[in-house]
Amino acid sequence: MQVALIGLGVMGKNLALNLIEKGISLVAYDKNPDAGEDLLSIAKSDGLAERLHIVSDLTDMIKRLETPRSILLLVPAGELVDRVCQELIEAGVDANDLIVDCGNSNYKDGIARKLKYQNKFEFATMGISGGAEGARHGPAMMASGSEGGWERVELALEKVAANYKGESCFARVGQSASGHFVKMVHNGIEYSLMQLIAEVYQLLRLGCGKSPQEIATIFDAWSETELNSYLLSISSHILKLEGHNNEPLVDLIDNKVGAKGTGLWTAQNALELGIAVPSLVAAVEARHLTNTYSTHAAKEMTYQTRPTLVAQLDLDELKQAFHFASLLCYRQGLALIKGASRTHQWKVDLAKTLQTWRAGCIIRADYLHQVAQGNEFIDALESEVTALRNVTGIAITTGLAFPVLAASQTYYATLSTPSNGHLVQAQRDYFGEHGLLTHAGELCHLTDLADIDAKVR
Repeated sequence: MQVALIGLGVMGKNLALNLIEKGISLVAYDKNPDAGEDLLSIAKSDGLAERLHIVSDLTDMIKRLETPRSILLLVPAGELVDRVCQELIEAGVDANDLIVDCGNSNYKDGIARKLKYQNKFEFATMGISGGAEGARHGPAMMASGSEGGWERVELALEKVAANYKGESCFARVGQSASGHFVKMVHNGIEYSLMQLIAEVYQLLRLGCGKSPQEIATIFDAWSETELNSYLLSISSHILKLEGHNNEPLVDLIDNKVGAKGTGLWTAQNALELGIAVPSLVAAVEARHLTNTYSTHAAKEMTYQTRPTLVAQLDLDELKQAFHFASLLCYRQGLALIKGASRTHQWKVDLAKTLQTWRAGCIIRADYLHQVAQGNEFIDALESEVTALRNVTGIAITTGLAFPVLAASQTYYATLSTPSNGHLVQAQRDYFGEHGLLTHAGELCHLTDLADIDAKVR
């Protein structure tokens, strides 16, 4: 089996080593010749060089590949993807060749490229999660589009992907560019889970006065239960690390959080599609708030430092609240994927999507089987619902910030208790005559329901 790979940065290099280790013959290219030499050196030291061919230009790559060709792109998202695609056309790819964009591209770009290149080659998209370690030893791979071309490379990608209980974490999740949309939402969920863990840490550290080591011990205990996850385990490890003077490492790190855009895209697309994902949006905004001092509006966004209060928490109840909030983060993400699939007619398979997340990716967790059970499982969690209410209330009274915890509680409460939307819609009709629905499903106006003598000015 033969595959080509363009882009030998951190992800590309490690995926290349994974491919040849699994028995796939690989032709690799990077515009930086040093990247190719570095990959070849590592492959030789690992005894894998016989299946690796480094080429110096794309024309040479095209000549070396058997037709129809299968080429993976691991280049930065944006204009560079189109530039490489154009160079491949000039180098001699044909309409039967499969080109797969494996970067963190915006799914809208994927839709446009599929149309742009439809007579030049088969264009497909695939999201990859797991970082450098995942790429080397088994990532999660969310593929989509180009039904015919995928058949040539599915076996190879199933081999290099992570494996969970005998099932590969590679799957074609849906049509068109749905693979990139699923990966985008994966990252949005990742944002929310990271922030949620940080909020639990904050509550235990500043609200309860516990040390990072003590919090790490709590996280380790949780990891012995159904709450075990990759993000919880690395958070525990981070909290155990110390600097040169035996200070907790977390205390030496500046409170500014970076982002590469996929979380923002998740929030934007959710708003455009009219699908509420408040926990995911709150996590994006939480990152933005850590960078307010760097903005032009810094003076308007900086307030006086206030004291905070001590919290009296039951650790078992905190664990239940964290569990429930985590489940809600996943469920919001899946609702967004389902809504986008319906809008774009992608036919995304949510079961396959969750299968790709079982291992290898950043949001892998032992409780994903609970996420898969849906609302029926969520509605059966009586004590967890109460725990989230109680813990959120206690947390907020400390004066500290808990955007994802509070958003998760608000999300579930809005969908499971009486809403206040009837008054808001009445307000809209009062000043804008937008109309409203009665419980009987009739469209009318306030004037149809009551005598209104004069409008308030």
